[in-house]
Amino acid sequence: MTGILSIFSDVRTLVLFILTFTLIIAVHELGHFVSARLLGMKVLEFAFGFPPRAFGIRRGETEYTLNWIPFGGFVRILGQDDFAIRQQGTGDPRSFTAQPWWAQAIVLAAGVFMNFVLALVVLTAAFATGTTAPTGDVRIVEVSPGSPASAVGIQPGDLVKSVNGNPIHTARAMVNITTKSGETGKEITIDLERNGRPVPQIRATPRADPPPGEGALGAKLEEVQAPVAVAVPEAFGQAVSLTGEVVGQIAELPAQLLSRPGGTGSGAPTVGGPIEIFRVTGQIAQFGIPTFLKLIGVLSVNLGVINIIPFPGLDGGRLFFVLVGGIFRRRLSPQVEAAVHAVGFVLLIALLVVVSISDIRRAVGG
Repeated sequence: MTGILSIFSDVRTLVLFILTFTLIIAVHELGHFVSARLLGMKVLEFAFGFPPRAFGIRRGETEYTLNWIPFGGFVRILGQDDFAIRQQGTGDPRSFTAQPWWAQAIVLAAGVFMNFVLALVVLTAAFATGTTAPTGDVRIVEVSPGSPASAVGIQPGDLVKSVNGNPIHTARAMVNITTKSGETGKEITIDLERNGRPVPQIRATPRADPPPGEGALGAKLEEVQAPVAVAVPEAFGQAVSLTGEVVGQIAELPAQLLSRPGGTGSGAPTVGGPIEIFRVTGQIAQFGIPTFLKLIGVLSVNLGVINIIPFPGLDGGRLFFVLVGGIFRRRLSPQVEAAVHAVGFVLLIALLVVVSISDIRRAVGG
């Protein structure tokens, strides 16, 4: 129990976590709200958080409320998600169900659209202001005692500039050269920089059969990371590219999970829920605002993609019913639709519980 409670002991992370999700979901709901108003629908409530209600302010026909559960929010449109026998707003030309199917579809999809808009905006800002990225320098982190690197005086903190005259910009490039030289027994030349100054060229002979974990040269490497800023057009292009990568990864996730033999496998992706996101939020926040903006963008894309899936209880599920009604020129029974959404909602809650249990076990080392 102590381990579980310690997950939430960081108040700063908890505040960032709540603010992050409030922003992402508020922007999502803003899409529903604005599109509904533009299409002439009557919006009854725009809520931040979930009931019980703390207080509310009425402006015109819409009530703006703040609720005690500070997680998410919702927009209540006249006639939407009303599955009673006698539906509210029946006969009112401004109710959700009185609108043509395409208008209903726009309102349902607008939340997802806004999530992608938010993602592109914050990701562009992140790349333009400077996110952590490789600088092209490779640094010596550790030198194993008795190794070829130790014998020729290589020290932790040295920057590798070139090997055998070849510029080195990635750790993999140096590993490839030293490994091949170790296999053939050939000597290599290394140009280093120490404390900002060049070091006289070093000659070393990598090992063919090094101890486990040491490598042929016996030097542990890392690629230097630093904030790298780019122009806004290039930043926008990188934002679009990252958004596409996230969408692709989510699309591949079901197949990756199903391909796990017996439900296990080291190559399987980790599926995280709110608790795992909470942990990641605390870790990412330590790397500065640009990196934290990237987290917001990625989470916003995730919410958008998941919400558009045609699963009951999600916007995509509701959109599916609207499109079916538009194709057949007839709305399905509200009561049948309500039952389907109720089952979907229960399944979503069950999935959330399972994922959260997995998050807790991972967080406490179980």
